[in-house]
Amino acid sequence: MKKPVIGITAVTAFNDKLHAQRVTYPEAVWAAGGEAVLLPCNSDKSNCAQIVSMLDGLLVPGGADVAPELYGEEKMDVCGSTFRFEDEYDMELIKEAVKQGKPILAICRGMQIMNVLYGGTLYQDIPTQYETQQNHSMLEGGVENYHTVALNPDSLLAKILGQHKDVKVNTSHHQAVKDLAEGFTITGRAPDGIPEAMENADGSIICMQWHPERMQDMEMYRNLFRYFIDKCRE
Repeated sequence: MKKPVIGITAVTAFNDKLHAQRVTYPEAVWAAGGEAVLLPCNSDKSNCAQIVSMLDGLLVPGGADVAPELYGEEKMDVCGSTFRFEDEYDMELIKEAVKQGKPILAICRGMQIMNVLYGGTLYQDIPTQYETQQNHSMLEGGVENYHTVALNPDSLLAKILGQHKDVKVNTSHHQAVKDLAEGFTITGRAPDGIPEAMENADGSIICMQWHPERMQDMEMYRNLFRYFIDKCRE
């Protein structure tokens, strides 16, 4: 059986001398029965239609902060590094995937990009702009940080994971969805109310703020990637 081909957007690094992405993304795709290809960011977005036509699904992963000018705000000092050309290229890939009917899984920055693309806004920095005692960032020294998420029991994500209460998630972000994009529903929130998951009406786009690809020791997150690969196979 032919494996579904999943495009994973890559980020640029080392002064644009490297296109890269964390190994955990393709590893999760491979383990679920898919094939992974990295998509280097191109300043010429005219190739996006052809690129997406060669894919069965799109995975938009984590990365740098989203450029605030894309949602009509000035960049605050607490906002991290931004790469607008990467944001805009990922947005064009997403638009083509939607146009061509390809399923999308958006993780961390991917969820933020999705929200901005369809008219939503972001908290540029949760500790500065949102009153909370919850630490959403990774712990010192790159140690994984965890909290729980409450999912809408009727959401597609809850059905895939088989759980909606006290869902264990890892967390390594300081930005989050503020004003929700049109066409999406918030399907999961952290204990402090920060949006942690959203999906569109037909379930072709599933977004989460945490990193299930780094939690493949848990069956429910292996099920998530299996579900995504199966949808891409259809």
